[in-house]
Amino acid sequence: MNPEIETQPSHLLAAVAEARTQLGNATRSLREILQSDPIIADTPIEAQAAMAAALAAIDSAQRALGRATPKAPAPPPKDPNAPTRQQGQFLAFIHAYMLRTHSGIAPSHADLQRYFDLTAPSVNSMLIRLEERGFIKRIRGQARAIELVISPDRLPKLEHRLRR
Repeated sequence: MNPEIETQPSHLLAAVAEARTQLGNATRSLREILQSDPIIADTPIEAQAAMAAALAAIDSAQRALGRATPKAPAPPPKDPNAPTRQQGQFLAFIHAYMLRTHSGIAPSHADLQRYFDLTAPSVNSMLIRLEERGFIKRIRGQARAIELVISPDRLPKLEHRLRR
């Protein structure tokens, strides 16, 4: 066992863990605000600079806490049945697109090409792989006929915002 862990009282470790959680939540909230075009458009440049400085300070505090506390055990091995990072992003985009249209219409190949900046053959290849792995179902010969088979709670967060 790590001697550093044994010498630190459990209440101190719990307090550090709570602080890291709170800082992480603050970071996520502040990043969402800074990435929200409607909010930022109405925010004075001085306030934007203050928010960016606060975000940098929070990031710095998180790093300092990370150095001051022992590392958690390594996460369990990745599920071999889980989608790869890129497959996960495709699936997350399809899910977000279908939610956004309110009628469950799937994105077209052109939508996928634009969003991921890929060629038509690359998009088609990815859709074939997603179907082969059982993450989606498609109806041949029907436009926008993609159905997500994977549970939405297994999807990663979409790394880039959907464009309007």
